[in-house]
Amino acid sequence: IPDDDALGLNNTDHFAYIVGYGNGEVQPQNSITRAEVAAIFFRLLEDSIRNENFTHQNDFSDVAADAWYCSSVSTLSRMGIIAGYPDGTFRPNAPITRAEFAAIATRFDADGDKTPASFDDIANHWAKDEISVAANNGWVNGYKDGSFRPQNNITRAETMSLVNRVLNRNPETAEDLLSDMITFTDNADTNAWYYLVVQEATNSHYNTSKENSAYEKWTGLRKTLD
Repeated sequence: IPDDDALGLNNTDHFAYIVGYGNGEVQPQNSITRAEVAAIFFRLLEDSIRNENFTHQNDFSDVAADAWYCSSVSTLSRMGIIAGYPDGTFRPNAPITRAEFAAIATRFDADGDKTPASFDDIANHWAKDEISVAANNGWVNGYKDGSFRPQNNITRAETMSLVNRVLNRNPETAEDLLSDMITFTDNADTNAWYYLVVQEATNSHYNTSKENSAYEKWTGLRKTLD
């Protein structure tokens, strides 16, 4: 990925990268799997980057050719964005940890600032550099007690929050959205910290930057890409 290629991710077109479960829910508080995370970043690749690196072949013993996530996992593996385990598995259906997710995100920023983050529980962690890059970029936050809790499973809402920060996708209030957008029964509380995060991640839309602000305002819905 060229250094000047905006991380190789499409941060211009605000397409949905998360879908609901068909029952009206998006389950923001549930954990997310390694395969689902691979699919998110695969969808968000710049078209040229995806096309140049696309493959359906991988060396993982547990990623079958007919698995729905095979292309996502295979392509990102070829790019060096995701990795498996020493036993040759990828464990696609396993929940992903906060450290693993930070590591994946920061591989799109090879020259990121590795100045050690101030979290009190990452000094000896294998992903301390990746977590530090993500923190220095403003992509991840810790907890009030000063910890990052790298081994905790990341939730779907936390995943969407991090991805939105990476892509600078950031509505400020519910008034910045549109009344005819896709909504979910378990994301109806506009006061929930993740309400705007989830709506941003699940609705393809056109947008404009708010005047003198880092926030966006939606101007219309658009068709979600396959």
